[in-house]
Amino acid sequence: MHEAVIVIADLYLQSGELQGELAADAGALTGLEYAGRFGERERLAGGWRQWLARWLGRGDLAGVPVATVAAAALAGGGGASAPGGPAGASAEQATRWIATPVELVAGLTRVHLDRRGIVRLAPDEQAVLAEAFERSFAGSGLRLEPLSDGHFLAVTPGVAAVATTEPARCAGGVLTVPRGPAAAPLLRLIAEIEMWLHGAALNRARTARGAAAVTGLWLWGATGETLAASAPGAAGNGNRHGATAGFGSDAFVAGLLRLAAGALRPLPAPADAVFADPGTERVVVVAELAGGLPPQEPWILSAAAAALDRQLIRPAVAALTGGSLERLTLIANDTRVAVGRLSGLKRWRRARLGLGAFA
Repeated sequence: MHEAVIVIADLYLQSGELQGELAADAGALTGLEYAGRFGERERLAGGWRQWLARWLGRGDLAGVPVATVAAAALAGGGGASAPGGPAGASAEQATRWIATPVELVAGLTRVHLDRRGIVRLAPDEQAVLAEAFERSFAGSGLRLEPLSDGHFLAVTPGVAAVATTEPARCAGGVLTVPRGPAAAPLLRLIAEIEMWLHGAALNRARTARGAAAVTGLWLWGATGETLAASAPGAAGNGNRHGATAGFGSDAFVAGLLRLAAGALRPLPAPADAVFADPGTERVVVVAELAGGLPPQEPWILSAAAAALDRQLIRPAVAALTGGSLERLTLIANDTRVAVGRLSGLKRWRRARLGLGAFA
């Protein structure tokens, strides 16, 4: 295999998170520390999605709204063949967003998003919530369409696109709320949805079994560049290495791969075979820390990182050092770390503790 790319999509470090406990448990992150010591680092000014679009040969999609690309993977296309087009027949004046279910903790002046505050709904729960939303907001033109990663595509006629922060960037900290007159219609809609969710039957069912309630749907990913119609795999496909396999759960990557004539599949367990398949030239894996620990255990960032390292990063490093993989790229916290098959010979490189390579 020529190259494997692993994106840790929810690893954005908050201020002070690398202090103390991460350094103490550094020995549990041998895969990440190997890449951090011997790899070459690059800051990604545009984030991992823009970099991945270019890596897949679809640089024309690098600046397109995240929601527009995610819509390409919906059943029936959702505008898949023309990412700049409408999500439905009457949606030309509507804005499309990623609607992320969240459990928010409200303070006196700020809203906190816990590391586990992004709620991944099962397909049946998505269907229940989307149907209830349609009944409650009937006649408004608003609608929710379930996405493959537990989020929704929200279509909002009359609510203009404004820049909002992806919730994963705020996990473990304060949720950044857009300001200014242009954001007022969006914030009113978010507030209306919060009030609706307060009495939602789905939340009563979830809390009855001890699961996190969905207190809001955070709308993001609507701003970006428009794009002329293009067929899947047609525009800017510079992939010189043949077919690319994709694994994980992310609606943007699912849409991106579809537009690059590929598909996103669940990551098998164990993950070793993914990095040693001689029939695959390149592979991209989208992973998350949030689900790495059992729900009943307290959240500890180093423990979640160690679980991911053990399950995913170490098998990739083993394939690299064993010769079945030529190049490994890890992306987290807007930082790309790339390590090659012979990079481990650079013994003079200083070790980086814990997640220090991504700080």
